[in-house]
Parts: sequence; C-alpha cells; structure tokens
Amino acid sequence: MEKRDYLIDQIEQLGQALAQIFSKLFRQSNQGKVPEAIEMTSRSLKTELDLDLAEISSIPPGDFIITLQKVKKLNHTNLELLADILLQVADATFIDDLKSDESFNLYSKCLEIYNHLNERDLTYSFERESKIARIQNILLQTN
Repeated sequence: MEKRDYLIDQIEQLGQALAQIFSKLFRQSNQGKVPEAIEMTSRSLKTELDLDLAEISSIPPGDFIITLQKVKKLNHTNLELLADILLQVADATFIDDLKSDESFNLYSKCLEIYNHLNERDLTYSFERESKIARIQNILLQTN
C-alpha cells in the first residue's frame, strides 16, 4: 500500500512541477524573452522528466506516448500539462520564426498527445478540441 501512495505522490509532484514550468514559460514569453523561456523550459523538463525539448522532438511518433506513460510515468493530467507546455514553446518559436522545423515537430507532438487524450479520456474537452483544430490548421498551412 505504501508503494502505491509513494507513486501517487511522485505523479502529483510531477504535475505540480509541470504546472510551474508552464507558468514560468507563459510569463517569460509574454515579456518577450522567448529564447530564455525556451531554454528555461528545456532545463526544467530535463530536471523534472529527464527529458529535454531536443529529446522530446527526437522520440519517434509511434513510441512517443508509450515513452511518456511507461518510462516517464505521466498520467493523463500530466500529459495534458506537457502538451500545453510544448504548445506554448511551439507557438513562441513559430511566431518568432526561430526554428520552423522545431515548431512543426513540437506541434506534431502536441497533436499526438491531445489526440491520445481524446481517445482515452471519458470527458469531452472543448478547449482540447480547439487546440487540436488550431494545431491542425497551423500544420496544414506550413505544408
């Protein structure tokens, strides 16, 4: 029983860390510090998940969700937080045209997570559907 409680605590702590990363990223992006925000996000993800933005981009699509769930132990809530973080980074790099290939890859990863959540989640999310439609629109425009 204690082992399960410990795992639940670890997952909740990870969710809190992801929420803090998202908050810092959003705040710095709004201040016009996009490169600093992206670097801070990558470092924080490396610290919390042992997975930085470059590694996230390099995971093949078929293994992406499995890696996040089985290896990194992310639950649905944490997956959604990670997708929101990746979406913020993708938007920031896309708007500033820093690395369009990286933006495209991150948008694809976000879409994969959101679609997975839609398939598995019993609750319909208008916000998630809106994000999916927006990402699909961006991906169609860039091709």
